[in-house]
Order: sequence, then structure tokens, then C-alpha cells
Amino acid sequence: MMLLSLAGAGTALAVAYLYPEQYSLGEQVAAHLLLPVMAGFFKLGYVIRLAAHHALGNYQAG
Repeated sequence: MMLLSLAGAGTALAVAYLYPEQYSLGEQVAAHLLLPVMAGFFKLGYVIRLAAHHALGNYQAG
């Protein structure tokens, strides 16, 4: 989940800021809206990772 959200954020970043002239206004708006969504998914993936470590008894993970 973390890798997919990181890839999605990278793609959205490229569309929104690096190559905006190659995309329509609607695609740029969608990319801007997806950036915080992808950050949220990344954080959710990290919480799931921590919960899995805790369930396995690895309390030093972090």
C-alpha cells in the first residue's frame, strides 16, 4: 500500500507540477486533489505496518 501510494503521489506530482503543459486543466486539477489523498493512503499503510509488527510481537519496529 505504501509503495502504490508513493507511486501515485509521484505520478500526481509530475502531472501537477513537472509537466503541466502536457495535460488538460481537468487532469491537473485531479492531480492536485490526489496529492493529499495519496499522502493519506501512505500514512494508513504505515499504520497498518506498525499494527502488523505489534501483532507479531515486534515492539521495536517503527
